[in-house]
Amino acid sequence: MIDTEEFNTKTTRLQQALTDRMRLRGPTLERQLRRAGRRLPRRQRRAGAIVLGAQDWMAHAKLARVLDMGQVDRAFSDLHAYLDTLDPHEARKTAVLRLVGGIVLNLMLLAGLIYALIRSQSPL
Repeated sequence: MIDTEEFNTKTTRLQQALTDRMRLRGPTLERQLRRAGRRLPRRQRRAGAIVLGAQDWMAHAKLARVLDMGQVDRAFSDLHAYLDTLDPHEARKTAVLRLVGGIVLNLMLLAGLIYALIRSQSPL
């Protein structure tokens, strides 16, 4: 027998994991997975699609009996396994370092351009 309460608990835990690990906010799991987009690998996007399809089927009593819960459980575990590997603090630090690196590179290019301009304007 398929337990809808257990399924709803799993989806709630998945929503919380997406919020904590990937900083994705949204009222529904569908919205969060849509916002994740290409930040999730292809396998996890497929697992998310399986979970969303199962969520639709769980709303209907007769369709819920036909649902392959083994596949749905594997999708949940696959998503959780990927999300457990993510470190939100490391991702934030990497984003800041990339931003600072881009700014430094642009300043170096600007300084080189200014130097070349001054060098070309000065008499020999």
